[in-house]
Amino acid sequence: MRTFTLALLALVGVVAAEAQIKTIHYKKLQECLPTKVFKGFEREKPEGRTQSSMGMSTSEASVEYSQPIKEDLKEGEEPPPQVRMSVKIQDMVGMPYALMMFSGMQEFESESDDGYEKTVIVLEKYRGIEKGRTSDDKSMTTSFGVANRFLVEVEIRHSNDAALLKEVLGSIDLAKLEKLPDAK
Repeated sequence: MRTFTLALLALVGVVAAEAQIKTIHYKKLQECLPTKVFKGFEREKPEGRTQSSMGMSTSEASVEYSQPIKEDLKEGEEPPPQVRMSVKIQDMVGMPYALMMFSGMQEFESESDDGYEKTVIVLEKYRGIEKGRTSDDKSMTTSFGVANRFLVEVEIRHSNDAALLKEVLGSIDLAKLEKLPDAK
């Protein structure tokens, strides 16, 4: 019984210590977002927010890219779907076990007529998941954890250009993200 009580107190102490860590303000997360303007895309103004409620806080930053809509369409011609990209960084410190799925993830791969989902190693360092839709509504998404604290997600809609996805992933300042205060 004494061992159980000590273990419970230790667990409460770990949870309390985790609760004391403050969320990184969204402005700091925005500094890690890509600043690059990709060929054929326009970069929109980054967005973000930091919220606190009942002792818990969350923070996220994101930026969107879009291809300009073609203006030289013939009469009655439908414009092609506008390719859009987004990069999102979330501070998951308020949910300390949310990123555990990436650390102990078993390799898997699933493919169907509509798309695929598989584990990947992002930039030769971060374990993550890549999903792609190959149907008419093409898209690609890569999600991965950084410093056992941040969730990074890159999504490309209306395209399945793997080279573009890799270029966007390489433009995120992950080294800076890893070094943010209190990052583990």
